[in-house]
Amino acid sequence: MRAAVMGIDCSDPATTWGVLQEIPAVDLLLLPELALVPWLCADRRVDAQAWDAAAADQFPEKLNSLGARVVVGTLARSGEDGRFNDAFCWTQATGVQIVHTKTYLPDEPGFWEASWYRRGQVRFDAFDTPVGRVGVSVCTEMWFTQHVYPDVDLVLVPRATPIETTDKWLAGASTHAVTSGAFCLSSNRAESLPSVTMGATGWAYDPEGTLLGVTASDDPVLIVDLDLAQARTAKSTYPRYVSTH
Repeated sequence: MRAAVMGIDCSDPATTWGVLQEIPAVDLLLLPELALVPWLCADRRVDAQAWDAAAADQFPEKLNSLGARVVVGTLARSGEDGRFNDAFCWTQATGVQIVHTKTYLPDEPGFWEASWYRRGQVRFDAFDTPVGRVGVSVCTEMWFTQHVYPDVDLVLVPRATPIETTDKWLAGASTHAVTSGAFCLSSNRAESLPSVTMGATGWAYDPEGTLLGVTASDDPVLIVDLDLAQARTAKSTYPRYVSTH
């Protein structure tokens, strides 16, 4: 299975689409958090109209133009019940399906998320795709390790995280891969804003926590080939099997 992760500037949706359309054919494309709208949460002053405009300017039909069988990311949503940050999975057969709503929300300089939108229910459900069984941990959710996915091939982490925390995130990703016995993949935003500079680094870890690769400033897209049998075997090995005894 061939997957693509990235660390790209998402401040201009048109430019973002240009980068995405240059990625060669892959089985799975993982987008950064809220990749196709500006990072509104950097501003402490909540502009509900700006969020509603971002939510209205969505993109399902454009995903057909990308060379990927499956696309996973997050999108802004506005409705009668409030504003939310939803994880989605797209395939050509099903279109966009909401698979999770971000639950754990920071509220600090650069990331006023709890001010901008509401948290979802505490539910972390795996789902099947044409390229394997998947769990999604949206950014901050990766640190809440009580929500381990015990039966997935891939844990996907769309992120918007600052550059100074990159090493911490890489260490956490290795642990997330080991505890789930799954490949852990992440894509991150890369733009500089007045209150924060995003950390760019996208990554891929195998189920034993070994780093397979990271993106770089001069190579913002990483493509990796994954043998999902490795994740399925890992479930019966240490430390994963301990929880079943």
